[in-house]
Amino acid sequence: MSAAGRPEPGIRRLTLELPAELVEWIAGFAEISHRTVEDVVRPLIEEERARVEAGWDTGCDAGDPR
Repeated sequence: MSAAGRPEPGIRRLTLELPAELVEWIAGFAEISHRTVEDVVRPLIEEERARVEAGWDTGCDAGDPR
């Protein structure tokens, strides 16, 4: 987010409703690893996106390990 409080170009905010226990775990993990929640979650989402898109490219189901 910019200093003026506006999102950076190409960046959008996403709000999720997750179980409290999961949110607390993510926040705690981010704290002990000296990272932000965004820094913890973004690579996980990007990895899942790459895995799913690779499945699309090969014609496999995302859950299919082939």
